[in-house]
Amino acid sequence: MRYRFLYGSACSLLMLAATGAAAQSVPEQAGTVPPTGPAAGSQAGTPAAGTESAAADDADAGADTIVVTGFRQSLRSAQGIKRNADQIVDAIVAQDIGKLPDINVSDSLARITGVQVDRRNGEAQQVRIRGLPQFTTTYNGREIFTAEQRVVATQDFPAGGVAALEVFKSSTANLVEPGLAGLINVRSRRPFDFDGLEIAGAFNTTLATQSQSLDWNGNLLVSNRWDTGIGEVGALVNVSYTRLRYLDSARFDSGAIATASPEQSAQAPFRFPDAVGFFQSPGYRQRPSVNAAVQWKPTDNLEFYGDFLFQGFRREVDDRNMFVPLFGPGGAPPPQFSNVVLRPGGTSAQSLTATGTNRPDGYQAATNEKTDTYQYAVGGAWTTERVKLSFDVARTQSRFDLSIYSFDYAFARAPTVDVDFDVPRGDGGVEFNFPGFDLTDAGNYIYRGFFDRNLIARGDDWQARADLEWQTGFDFIPTIQFGGRFTDRQGSFENAERYAPAEDQRRPLASLPVTIATTQTGFRGSDIQPQRTWASATRESIRANVAQLRQVAGFAPGLPTPDPLQAYTANEKTYAVYGQAKYAVDFGFPIDGTVGLRAVRTENGLQGTSRVIDANGESFVPTVANTAYWDYLPNASLRAGFTDQLQLRLAWSKTRTRPNFGDLNPGLIIDPPGGNSFRTARGGNPDLQPTDSTNWDASLEYYFSRTGLASVGVFRRDFTGFINNFTFFVDDPVYGSLRISRPGNGGKGRLEGLEAQVTSFFDFEFVPEPLRNFGIQANYTLLTGDQALTDEFGGLSDLRVGFNDVSKHTYNIVGLYESGLISARLAYNYRSDFPRSFEVSAGGGSIANEFTQGISRLDLSFNVTPDPRITFAIDISNILGKPFRDFRNISETERYPRDVRYEESIYSFGIRVRI
Repeated sequence: MRYRFLYGSACSLLMLAATGAAAQSVPEQAGTVPPTGPAAGSQAGTPAAGTESAAADDADAGADTIVVTGFRQSLRSAQGIKRNADQIVDAIVAQDIGKLPDINVSDSLARITGVQVDRRNGEAQQVRIRGLPQFTTTYNGREIFTAEQRVVATQDFPAGGVAALEVFKSSTANLVEPGLAGLINVRSRRPFDFDGLEIAGAFNTTLATQSQSLDWNGNLLVSNRWDTGIGEVGALVNVSYTRLRYLDSARFDSGAIATASPEQSAQAPFRFPDAVGFFQSPGYRQRPSVNAAVQWKPTDNLEFYGDFLFQGFRREVDDRNMFVPLFGPGGAPPPQFSNVVLRPGGTSAQSLTATGTNRPDGYQAATNEKTDTYQYAVGGAWTTERVKLSFDVARTQSRFDLSIYSFDYAFARAPTVDVDFDVPRGDGGVEFNFPGFDLTDAGNYIYRGFFDRNLIARGDDWQARADLEWQTGFDFIPTIQFGGRFTDRQGSFENAERYAPAEDQRRPLASLPVTIATTQTGFRGSDIQPQRTWASATRESIRANVAQLRQVAGFAPGLPTPDPLQAYTANEKTYAVYGQAKYAVDFGFPIDGTVGLRAVRTENGLQGTSRVIDANGESFVPTVANTAYWDYLPNASLRAGFTDQLQLRLAWSKTRTRPNFGDLNPGLIIDPPGGNSFRTARGGNPDLQPTDSTNWDASLEYYFSRTGLASVGVFRRDFTGFINNFTFFVDDPVYGSLRISRPGNGGKGRLEGLEAQVTSFFDFEFVPEPLRNFGIQANYTLLTGDQALTDEFGGLSDLRVGFNDVSKHTYNIVGLYESGLISARLAYNYRSDFPRSFEVSAGGGSIANEFTQGISRLDLSFNVTPDPRITFAIDISNILGKPFRDFRNISETERYPRDVRYEESIYSFGIRVRI
């Protein structure tokens, strides 16, 4: 028996407070990014005693040699964050108001050493730090999430509202608890960042090459500060709006591999994918966003602030697919294969002609998604010569709504199909056609059924923290920190769906209350697959006539009734306290660091519904799962300043990641019958435990100029209980053979690697003057590791596998140019092959069942600044336009392509203005 499993916790982002970036590499000035958020400045250390900061270097160099604009300013600020922090951290600082180095935040994160991303829908998604998605996200130092999830998607932050991104790879006790991978903080601007009145805005037009659509984006920031009778007061409002119409289109071979029998072909036996098809996903995405801040400084040592954030996400998706089976109906004569061409070796098919298969089918969906997330916060700090007291209280509210109407179709008959599973030209992948069959003729299709779904997910919390920092006056322990944090988190989820099959009615599409039209053309830039459009219901007509379609399906009017097995409510309270000391000694060179402990009490309560089978049959009963536990998270770090420019960091810590609320839901959802001999089911696991990790980090850093950094680091993560999705079969007394997918805790695992980077402008005396306008950023990440999949459901025992979606090699090479008038940035990103799933081989080991081919991207930014207040910008994303490709291994030496997906290249033309 072979077990297939997909594993990995839900992608968790952790964005931590800007407070981790207390020290800047340049003196504070209008447009730079000082620390903000709760306990500002408490998360970043100072250089080891005797180590000069970049700001000091600048002061010694003399004002006439300082160039602090654009890319240089961004690099120097990021360098200051990294150099002076107590943690191992990398950062990206916006080079100008409303201008990160990329079109969106996730693409910018992909430039950071150790970060990997997936891309689809015209943007980077699924961020991973050192291969892991288990991290926390914060906004100005306080936790933020979307709906019932534990994290927020970084792509939901518009570049126009972000001052800096900080990726914390090691932990200290005063941080909000990071996940296994660390923490990501998104930092916004505040009015005291500027000297006075500041008005800045940007407007740009985008062209997406696959969808052939023009859209516009913009942002506007207004900020001012005043001296009043009650002290200094500042206010800031930043509004952003982004939109994009995109098209992802794919050709695919099925991941299920069949074997032809002698009664199907004289050349049998041979192996082949049991289906082929198309997939298109046109979408229209909008993201409105508002962030605002007020600051009040009644005295020199007392300050209060208020923050507001609104994040909106709107998407209309016109997704559709066509599934072409190469298998036949059970109990009938099997399909016949002719014109069979075998691959070298004669065990698998390169191409064939199939007759007598099941009729192809597919769907046309009309999907709407909407998210509204709000965060409100107030806080303040009182500072004396030796003591700093700070507090922060925040409220987060988030809701996600999903509506899917799917109009399903089937071919009226099963035509002959010619298939080449991997054409030896162009981008490769499958190519198929139906001789003598017109895909654009609506008369060749029948109505197959209607799917109706409505999902609502909510999340809200209260969070409060207080921090004390005491400058002791002792040389050995100069600083002691204490603090506490409380959170009260609510989450809920309900899903309602229903399906009415109607294929047996053989109703022509023209008899339904929808408009039939030819689909959009996909695969732009490729000559493979000449038949690439077909007749389908339009998205607009499906949504406009949903009441009539529900009537045709025999549904009750209105929305479907929520399924109790797909609904839960959750409450989680946490109580955290920490203590941390900073030490400093001198052994001929300065050494400093931190030693701390954070203790966290977690109390979880989840209410759902369980499926129970007893002598009386099947029943559904309410279930309450309550858990409580303590986590003790110690940390220790050391920084040795060998010279003014060279320092070594060593860090050790323990971290953990809690299960997602949905993973704890005890409900088991039984899917409708399919074409297989078994039913499928999926559910959560109320017995899941957090995943714990012990972390070691070492980093050697050399700061050789104001923008120059070279560093190399190694790290290791040893963890237990990594949460995976396990798929296994059981004999169910009601449904018979049931294939169930549930999350479970795995065994012990490790992840280790190496990171190296170099960054600098060529501002050196020995470099000719014209070349000093050029610079480079380059980084490389190596990741290796595996884990033991101790299957608590009884299928496998201590099998060791790698990690899904983790590339062994990732690197970035960025060329920079900056003069007074022109600045440009050409950025190349590459990540090597990575597995999508693993399968147990005949010998009991694991092989990568499906994997994605290495992916490369090339992006360009070009800016012309005729006046310091005006910049004209051109940005091009995905210049190479190479399709995404993944593969299905059918043995240790053979494979078939799975998907060839064509993604957007995006051209942006805009203007930025600053007053």
